Amino acid sequence: MRRRFAWVVFLLATAVATAGAADRCKLLVSRPMPVKIENLRAVVSADINGVAAPFIIDTGSFFDFLSPAAVAQFKLPVTNAPPWYWVSGVGGSVLPHIATAKTFSWAGFSARDAIFLVGDNDFRGGEVGLLGQNLFRVTDVDFDFADGALRFVKPQHCRDAVLAYWATPSQFIGEVDVDRTSTEHPSLIGKASVNGHDVEVLFDTGSPRTILSLAAAKRAGITPESPGVVPAGATGGMGNKTVRVWSAPVAKFEIGGEAIERTHILIGGIDLADQGVDMLLGADFFLAHHIYVAYSQNKLYFTYNGGRVFDLNARPPASPITAAAQPEEAPSETPTDAAGFLRRGMAEISRSDFSAAIADLTRACRLAAADANCRYQRGIAYWRNGNPRLALADFDDALKLSPGDYDAHLARAELQLPQLQAGVEDDLDAVDRLAPQEVDLRLHLAILYGSIDQYTAAARQLDLWIQYHPRDIRLPVALGWRCWARAAANTQLRQALADCNEAVHAEQAASHSLFWRLTHHAGPGPGWLLRNRSLVYLRLGDLDRAIADDDAALTQIKTQASPERAYPLYLRGLAELRKGLKPQGQADLAAARKLRADIDRHYGSMGLSP
Repeated sequence: MRRRFAWVVFLLATAVATAGAADRCKLLVSRPMPVKIENLRAVVSADINGVAAPFIIDTGSFFDFLSPAAVAQFKLPVTNAPPWYWVSGVGGSVLPHIATAKTFSWAGFSARDAIFLVGDNDFRGGEVGLLGQNLFRVTDVDFDFADGALRFVKPQHCRDAVLAYWATPSQFIGEVDVDRTSTEHPSLIGKASVNGHDVEVLFDTGSPRTILSLAAAKRAGITPESPGVVPAGATGGMGNKTVRVWSAPVAKFEIGGEAIERTHILIGGIDLADQGVDMLLGADFFLAHHIYVAYSQNKLYFTYNGGRVFDLNARPPASPITAAAQPEEAPSETPTDAAGFLRRGMAEISRSDFSAAIADLTRACRLAAADANCRYQRGIAYWRNGNPRLALADFDDALKLSPGDYDAHLARAELQLPQLQAGVEDDLDAVDRLAPQEVDLRLHLAILYGSIDQYTAAARQLDLWIQYHPRDIRLPVALGWRCWARAAANTQLRQALADCNEAVHAEQAASHSLFWRLTHHAGPGPGWLLRNRSLVYLRLGDLDRAIADDDAALTQIKTQASPERAYPLYLRGLAELRKGLKPQGQADLAAARKLRADIDRHYGSMGLSP
């Protein structure tokens, strides 16, 4: 793939000498490019055809990607890739499409007729795409995520000098040799060890969490059945498969002279053997370190920022960090403006350091009294730190400053949803009105509408999401939700049945319910799709098929005391009563009420009652 870039301005601001370097060695360092860390994703703002567009920094991607929804949003022309041009990654392979933007610009880069690859899946955080190695190999790059910054660096006369220019004299500097990168082989790959066993790691900012392959974990004496290993959900990526992951205790992880002891690392079935990779070293590692990628030397330098590296959700004590020279837990440079405090506060939220985040965001809010995003981000920190009252006050203030901020409307609605506070529906309606039609959050918005019994609105959100995500891995899940929403609203029942049939077929093709649990917006649990279809059959008066689906759904729910059994039991009871099977129907309804006291209200909101 060819990209015509003009290096419009390098934004060189500083020339610094490196520690221990020859007098002639100088680094021309650009001004910091702002980076927002959101949910362990490093996000920057670029322009497509003159319109601002958020992108994820992805050093694990060889090229720039857009989501199908973004292509529709920006109305870009699309062509097919050659039939031999398959792209591989976590989740398998995909034959991409190719989109062309009239103009693309970011950080001084400017391109006309800019080419992007287009995959099947959305990025699930509001980002439109990925910026890959074709951009970052232009110069050396300083990844300073803890301070919310990225800098391009052009070394002059530095040869083998250590280029960690920010390090203090007493601070330990880790150093890793990376494979020589090129257009054909752009991946940043280096060596590390897990429990004393060598592994090849890919430095991958696009992966929020570090993941070790199951094969490499087994070499290190770790399997999903090992003591202390627990399920941790799943991950996905380029292809149409999801990968199950586990959190595993690791005695020691070593890289570049640094050792992280008694930590937890995700292990999973990532298959990157064709790239010679055993491990994705993700954004969690980048957040815990200040990292300089010296493409000019085929090396990577880093210093430790402090705090946890991998097990970000663990309770103290934090994983001990040791090194050949004891690393100094040096604080990052103190920001001098509101934007700097805001970026650092967002990074601290991603690392679950909520007290520090609230302190930095409070400074940002004082310096920028009219900044709505500052209030929104501090509200998120308060909420995740267990203080919903202060979170709500910040969301209210953010919306006073910026009534069109649909993220703040969404956060306020979700915060108040458990108590069904007045105004939740108004906030959801504001999100519906303000957000672009193509955005991924419409799948989540549909579920929120359904939770407040607004089934027609939920179905409309799903119509939009399905329209703009025709090949997304979550499409069968969305069809299952739309089947339910239409049946609950008692509308378009034949289309609802078609949705459910397609979703059930996809689940059967996947051969196990893991397919559903591994998606971000999966159904409530086993038997979910069958009970949705039974509701459609009940509406259509096909009572025998309704009862058969309820029977099958109950078989899938193994735990007899599970509240999930209440739904198919109740629906079966209604069908039995309509067939004149009064004793059986009354018994099923009574059993359902024992499992969920609100079950009559739930189905009553759909106009269903015994």
